[in-house]
Amino acid sequence: MKFSNVSEIPLTDIDQENRLTDFSMDGCPEKLMDSVKVIGIRHPICVCASGSRYSIVSGHKRFQAAPRSGLTTIPAFIVPELDNASRLIINLNENFGQRHYSDIEKGGILNKLTQAGISDETIIADYMPLLELERSKKLFLDLSGVDKLSPGLKKLLHRAGVPVKTFNTFYKWNSLTEAENLFSVLKPGINKWRDLLDLIDEVAARENTTQEDVISRDDIQEFLAATDLPAPQRYDQIHKTLHNLRYPVLSDMRKQVARALDEMELDDKTRLRFQDTFENNELKLELKFQSEKELSQQVEKIFKALQGGSVEKLIHIFHDIG
Repeated sequence: MKFSNVSEIPLTDIDQENRLTDFSMDGCPEKLMDSVKVIGIRHPICVCASGSRYSIVSGHKRFQAAPRSGLTTIPAFIVPELDNASRLIINLNENFGQRHYSDIEKGGILNKLTQAGISDETIIADYMPLLELERSKKLFLDLSGVDKLSPGLKKLLHRAGVPVKTFNTFYKWNSLTEAENLFSVLKPGINKWRDLLDLIDEVAARENTTQEDVISRDDIQEFLAATDLPAPQRYDQIHKTLHNLRYPVLSDMRKQVARALDEMELDDKTRLRFQDTFENNELKLELKFQSEKELSQQVEKIFKALQGGSVEKLIHIFHDIG
């Protein structure tokens, strides 16, 4: 469809509640408002007739910026009344290559195309490429599942840029209330979302319970409510708790090592290094010193630990791995 004549339309003549083609989950950018205040709207929006008013086909952010920048009218291409499918397709084609949507937004767009009566086959063949997606039935179904998520959780996933291959695990959860609360507090990055979700799923499977029950555990809720700790530290504590639940043998090994180190009574500047997953039994002692006296003190405590048998206990813990 070619657009020709541009008209200056009063903002009040446009139905701002009709958001069919508003695919973005972000608000109007400050930079756009600043630009509109200085130079106005240089690129007209596109609207179509809708009863006695107009509905936006493309240009929602420019429309949002207009009244905030003091404008009362907006330049627009006016096209005849369109059905929902046509409006969606025009918007996708106009923004192809210019907009990069999150997977949450892409899922919402695919659902709008489906609700407009377009067949799954046509969406996969013709319109998924406009969203920079491969033509895949599985990917289509995974992305379309975003409607199963709560609005709050979708917003969190969108802002963090979490991909569908990570968040589709939520589709098998019975309730998302606890998940939304957990991630709204922790606000982790993409990789941490994946790590935490993997652990929650694995613990739930191991203990034959639900993911919601895992998150609702008293120890996890206690860390979640620890407002004196910054979010990254709360994440680390919760991750550690889940990891111990997932790998109870490793958790017990760490406790044994901690007790053995307490018995050794090493100098504060002496560090024992070992593989956290206990996949091998190699141990390393790291000594930090700035004088002969500091070195002597550390060596003396190591020798004392050797004589007392605590080093032998530590070695046995790691030899028992094999």
